[in-house]
Amino acid sequence: MRVRRITCFSLFFGWFLSSVPELTGSAELSIAVEVDTTILINSAHTNTHCRVCIRQDTQQLCQSSVLLRTDTLLDFNCSQPENVFTVQIIRDNVMYNIEPKEHDAFQKFNRTFIWNLKPPDKKTLHLNFSSTGLQQIQPTDSCPDKHVYMLAVQNVSVGRFCSNGTIRQVDVCNIGIFSLEVSGGRALDKKVIGVSMGPLINSLANFHVVLPERSSTQDFFTPIAFPEDAETTWCFTVPHTYYTDVHILSYTVPTCLQPENIPTMKYTWQGEEPLVKLMNVSQPLVEPGNFNLSIKNCKLSGPQPPSQDLMVHFQISAIRRSKGQCEVDLPEKQVLQIRVKKKEKTTCVLKLDSVMMDTITIASGNHFVLNSFDCHKDDIELTVNQTIECKEWRDCASTPFPLTFSYDQQCIPGVLKKIIWLLQGPQNSAVELQTPAGDLRYCPPKDKCNSILLLNVSHVTSGITLGQFCPKGTIQKIQIRESMIAISASVMSSNYWNLATKPFLTYSFTQDISEHYIFTVAPKMDNPTVLGTPAWPSGMKSSSTVSWIVNLEPQFKSNVKFRNVSQPKCKEVHTNIAVQTIRSQKTLYSTKKDEKINDLLVPESFYLNMTNCKSPTGAFRAMMEITLQNNSNVLLGIILSIVGVVLVIITAVGICIFLRKKKRNKAPPVSVYNPSEHTFLPGLHGIPKAQDEEDPHTYIYIDESLIYSHLLKDDNEKEE
Repeated sequence: MRVRRITCFSLFFGWFLSSVPELTGSAELSIAVEVDTTILINSAHTNTHCRVCIRQDTQQLCQSSVLLRTDTLLDFNCSQPENVFTVQIIRDNVMYNIEPKEHDAFQKFNRTFIWNLKPPDKKTLHLNFSSTGLQQIQPTDSCPDKHVYMLAVQNVSVGRFCSNGTIRQVDVCNIGIFSLEVSGGRALDKKVIGVSMGPLINSLANFHVVLPERSSTQDFFTPIAFPEDAETTWCFTVPHTYYTDVHILSYTVPTCLQPENIPTMKYTWQGEEPLVKLMNVSQPLVEPGNFNLSIKNCKLSGPQPPSQDLMVHFQISAIRRSKGQCEVDLPEKQVLQIRVKKKEKTTCVLKLDSVMMDTITIASGNHFVLNSFDCHKDDIELTVNQTIECKEWRDCASTPFPLTFSYDQQCIPGVLKKIIWLLQGPQNSAVELQTPAGDLRYCPPKDKCNSILLLNVSHVTSGITLGQFCPKGTIQKIQIRESMIAISASVMSSNYWNLATKPFLTYSFTQDISEHYIFTVAPKMDNPTVLGTPAWPSGMKSSSTVSWIVNLEPQFKSNVKFRNVSQPKCKEVHTNIAVQTIRSQKTLYSTKKDEKINDLLVPESFYLNMTNCKSPTGAFRAMMEITLQNNSNVLLGIILSIVGVVLVIITAVGICIFLRKKKRNKAPPVSVYNPSEHTFLPGLHGIPKAQDEEDPHTYIYIDESLIYSHLLKDDNEKEE
């Protein structure tokens, strides 16, 4: 019976232990502890019955945590202690290389390797991560390989990092802690971290970053609970032909004791003055070369809640770019202004003197350095403004002067889209515009020019547009009673730099003219000529006048159609539209108030004059179309004239022939005596023939009575 009771108790106790598996025993472990090394085994759970047990002499001490400084035998009273305990392996006074060493007994545990950094006075420890490379992560992030590096200086968490990053070195000048967290079941990465000493630094920590030779983006964070008046510096090494952009993704700034000392971003490039930027403005973009970035906290006005600590999350992007540079001085005498504008939705970057801009304006007399990155010619548009002044008549050209843009330094990238000339003549002068290579065509605002060039003529003072014009038209000359006008030439086709060097328009300053505007027009037979009043469709300025001088060839007459006429209401004198022939000075048409304007058939060259009233209510504007027709009367006159001339010539020729014939008939007969037996006329007739060779019809003897018989006959008639 006794043995049976013991067996029942053993069975009951075995069942109880099997129902609580964490209290089951495990194999005894032998732990070797190196010099200056401490191992801390600590329970991660407070409500667990699992204990770590160490043997002291003949007794076994079990507790929730244990600190090992020497070699020790230990075990756990649960089957899976790796789910309950964490292991910290701490090494003190690290001044040489960091060599992570694995303890096989703890490989299944979550373990943290800690190295206490203690540099000598006035020295800095350099932690070299060339073999691993670090990448900074946010406090809540983890790493793919389950290895998380952490660095703390003066009890301040400088950052959390993963391996395979661009941080190659970290400098610390105060007592700090460098640690490596490795998840349970993961083999330890045993790459050595070099430690060396250098001169003292003023920063909390310096991070040396080597950007890769490929397009990349890296994130960086300021230390958590950034101490007041402390500074952190990042030193960036940028590959050749790569350019960096800095973007602040998020930030918070504390309340400073002195508001003017608010934390800033301080950039330093070698050989240049530091660049300081506030957090809320754009940071440097497309910058070449190595640089340092420093962030310094201010002295706080008082205790700050954690949400108001200094925190900056910024991003560094490095991109390989093709660079173009233009460094030149624009001649001051040309009075030039060049606007370089980048198109939207393009990767092109423009920088003027290291400042990135979407639109850059360059003026004469200034030295400039224009850098372009990844810019194609079509990505940039150029607008050129040139001022041409002639304030005294003695300085003005007496002959028309060509409008050109001579720019030798064509290193500025882009397509020339517009040239604007500002013409300024003497006081009370007029401007005369002509086209040396073909005439101009008036182009209403909504019509298409169908040309590579569009000209716009406007007043500088009032800004009123006279009109826009295209090449290949019928307008030969434009005269404007204004001493200052602006002419813009807009290029409608890309890749047309040579437009600037071709004189497609000439100008000259003349004495004052009678009208505000005078257009000289020579219509052509192939296409109708469209004319519009100045400032179409807004309407002419009050009391302004315009005249078109329409020159026709004699064989043509013109049909003038008024397509669109708008008459304002005038208080006093009404507007006037008049048509007058030039040769006969005959007025063919003159409008009256509210009179409908009909089409006109004009037989010769004519003036078309328009005058606006003094204080109009509404707009005075008109659109005309001139079509040429053959002038039948003139053609008939020409034909009759030609026929008359031909008849006169025929008559004169006939008379001449008749008189010549009559004169020949009145000449007396002539007898020639030849004593020789050969008969020949003077001249070259060859050698005389012998008698037997002579013509047998030649008479040897001639009776004189036969020769002179008509004379005898005349004498007999006289006697009778």
